[in-house]
Amino acid sequence: MSKIPIFDSRESILKALDDWTHGFTLQILAMYNSRLGGIIKDRALMSIPIDDHMAHRGHSVFDTLSVIDGKSYKLQAHLDRIIRSANQARIELPLTREEMGNALKQLAASTNLRFCKLRYWISAGPGSVTVMPWPKMSTFYAIVYAGDVRTGNSDIKNEFTSSIPLKPKLLATMKSTNYLLNALCAMESSDKGGWIGLQKDEEGFITEGPVANISFVLPGGRFLTPPFDDILRGTTIPSIIAHANELVERGLLTSVEQRQIHIDEAKTCEEMFYSTADSIHPVLEWDGRRIGNGTRGPIVEELINFQLRDFENPELLEEIPYNLYTSEN
Repeated sequence: MSKIPIFDSRESILKALDDWTHGFTLQILAMYNSRLGGIIKDRALMSIPIDDHMAHRGHSVFDTLSVIDGKSYKLQAHLDRIIRSANQARIELPLTREEMGNALKQLAASTNLRFCKLRYWISAGPGSVTVMPWPKMSTFYAIVYAGDVRTGNSDIKNEFTSSIPLKPKLLATMKSTNYLLNALCAMESSDKGGWIGLQKDEEGFITEGPVANISFVLPGGRFLTPPFDDILRGTTIPSIIAHANELVERGLLTSVEQRQIHIDEAKTCEEMFYSTADSIHPVLEWDGRRIGNGTRGPIVEELINFQLRDFENPELLEEIPYNLYTSEN
């Protein structure tokens, strides 16, 4: 039996952590921690305590944000959702709404990247390993990494209906870190050669992908997407619905509905796509059945173009304060 090493100094721990994090495929460039009140640039120190309830109980919520050409996109909508999720999860806000927004923008600014993505969490915080969190310990964490959302509209060649059960409504409608069923769904689809899997309820009605809303274009130009009653309300799908209504006005669609869709009806679709993280992903084959002619359909192309133009909508953009982190300052 080989002896497990003991790290008895900060220097030895940091050296081991630095070696361990060197091969990370996701290049996290900076992290914000509200308990420290600052930004961390050393990747070996971008961590959370083992007794944080996000780690050992999944008692936390999260969201994502895109920065496009030096401006945050839909920041207020994303803050709305994480605050709503935190209230559902009974997590006290560690920062005000304005403070969270400023922390995210300054975190992005600290990298000097004009295009990047942020992932951020509100956790019940550290302090115990019991099921009950300690009061006044909630924490806001955030990370930033390179990424250009404009290039995210990739095709999904294969997708499969999942056998994994749905999360209960309370968990499904909040964006919590309790994503085990989501992960199992994606893994099941991946094993078959798919992407993330598509879920349905016990009666056969389509719900969502584990990290995405789903939409269909049925024969006759009918646009359909499931209601938000038992699934997460995405921040991309409302824009998609608004854009689809514009296509009705142009005569490219005949109707736009948000209602229950049985899998048998859904499988008559001529186009099918996910919307997630400010991107649209056409599905070209589902459960071995080719969708349409097996290529991107005209409605999906129109919606992707709408989405790309939306990235330039000044009402949805907020400047990143790069001047705070220039060499002159």
